[in-house]
Amino acid sequence: MQLPAFCECQHPLVQTLHGQEDGKLLQQFQGEPEQGRAFVALFCRYALVVYALVSHAAPTGIQVDYLFATTWRYLYQQLRELSPPAGMTSLQTWLVDRTGDWLTRVEIPAPESIHYRLPAASPPLWCYLEEALQKLATPLRLVMLLKTIGHWSDEQIAQELSLTPEQVAALLPIGQRELMTHLPTDIWAIYLGGQPADA
Repeated sequence: MQLPAFCECQHPLVQTLHGQEDGKLLQQFQGEPEQGRAFVALFCRYALVVYALVSHAAPTGIQVDYLFATTWRYLYQQLRELSPPAGMTSLQTWLVDRTGDWLTRVEIPAPESIHYRLPAASPPLWCYLEEALQKLATPLRLVMLLKTIGHWSDEQIAQELSLTPEQVAALLPIGQRELMTHLPTDIWAIYLGGQPADA
């Protein structure tokens, strides 16, 4: 089993959190939704554990990567709501249990239908991008989803949404700018190498 290298784990914003207990990171994650570094730190701490669990649940590498990413998306949502019992100092058992729960419920798509690539979007970035997409107005969200996830051409999007290809081309940079304004600035710094243009 070869765990992919996650460069975010070496980022200074994440490295400063390495000594913090899980409970403190969880508090930061839940209490400061405008920042993402605490979730990234938890991801870096437990990526190997989760990857080891999901690697036995899928037959191909692309399915393992997809399952790994969707597991972290599920964990992201569950961690937002978690009220840890008194005295809980480590999230490892909880994460293992939730991962097992997810693996019993998820259907793994065929390799040819998976468009996700782990090297292109680490699970924490995927979580925050998905959250930012939900904040876009419906037409922009549809254009962005069809273009980035569906890999549709401008012509296909235009036909589906009753627009011209020129209108689609004009909407894409607007959608990208709005999407980036909804990303936490530390997520921008960790994954995209700097500050958003408007920051």
